[in-house]
Amino acid sequence: MVYYVVNDLDNDIIIPKNVKGRGALVNTHNKFDKHTVEDFWDGSYNDEEFLTNSNETTFTDIYPKTIINKVDSPDVPGSWSMNPYQGCEHGCVYCYARITHEYWGYSAGTDFEKTILVKKDAAALLTKKLKSKSWKGEPIMLSGNTDCYQPAEKKFGITRELLEVCLKYNQPVGIITKNALVCRDIDILKKLAENNLVQVHMSITTLDENLRRTMEPRTSSSANRIKTITQLSSHGIPVHVMLAPIIPGLNSDEVFDICEAVGNAGAASLGHTMVRLNGAIALLFEDWILKTFPLKATRVLNLIAEVQGGKLGNSTFGERMKGSGMMAESIHQQVRLAKKKHNLSYKPKPLGNTLHLHKPSTQLNLF
Repeated sequence: MVYYVVNDLDNDIIIPKNVKGRGALVNTHNKFDKHTVEDFWDGSYNDEEFLTNSNETTFTDIYPKTIINKVDSPDVPGSWSMNPYQGCEHGCVYCYARITHEYWGYSAGTDFEKTILVKKDAAALLTKKLKSKSWKGEPIMLSGNTDCYQPAEKKFGITRELLEVCLKYNQPVGIITKNALVCRDIDILKKLAENNLVQVHMSITTLDENLRRTMEPRTSSSANRIKTITQLSSHGIPVHVMLAPIIPGLNSDEVFDICEAVGNAGAASLGHTMVRLNGAIALLFEDWILKTFPLKATRVLNLIAEVQGGKLGNSTFGERMKGSGMMAESIHQQVRLAKKKHNLSYKPKPLGNTLHLHKPSTQLNLF
């Protein structure tokens, strides 16, 4: 039996002034920074004003050289991904992408949710790539790191611009999201689906709204995600569900209920992963569950450690998302049974590749 001891966080975290509507309740230290800068309030202006402003989301334009990234992980399907935003307002406390914010000079904690980096040139960069002679039309996953339909998308619309480029060039694209905003783009998705050029993967972690509001505070409600599956499916857009992550002792008892709900809603298939808490995410999750669910915190942390080889995070390819041991195998068996019962065992067919239909002609470019 694994016994997990909760760390003393006092020396590793910075308590933010206001965390209302945020998943992380602390700002962890950025491992790349030698110095830490904190907000300082000398009482010279209104207390309420300071607390409100300190929790606002800020948006910063960045200008990368490319919008698509090569996926080298052997246990992640697909070869390419693109993320129009870095950081994510959804605020999922367990999110593996949090640690990538440290490379930009921010914390994996509340900074990840409050400081969003925006790639406004994304559509132009994608167009340039798709028109290049070297591009072979391989499927690209929209998201994979941060959610392409997070609240910032309402303001900037970059994901829709990317989908318009994909439609123009018949570029196959997969989408992973937790947000019902994807329904805004049904007009484009329908056209892509006609040529087997799109799949939507809806991520659902829980049907318990109390748990969702604290664990994934700015995502769409569980009910709205179920409605999204129904709406997309009714328009002939393939929808698959990711039950991810499964957190032993927290949402692991919902496997059958979730499978029943998404099966009835029209999902074609379901996949799942176990929770993994690497680096600063382990500290964030520890702090969150101790404050949010103090009576079950120790048990949940012990169960996570049990399925991850004695620690909260496991980076070993092939094990990190599946876990190991009797607890992990018990959960996998439940998922297999639930998928069979609710007709969710269908294996999605590969996306098509008809890029050549709209590949710019060399002769036409002469005129």
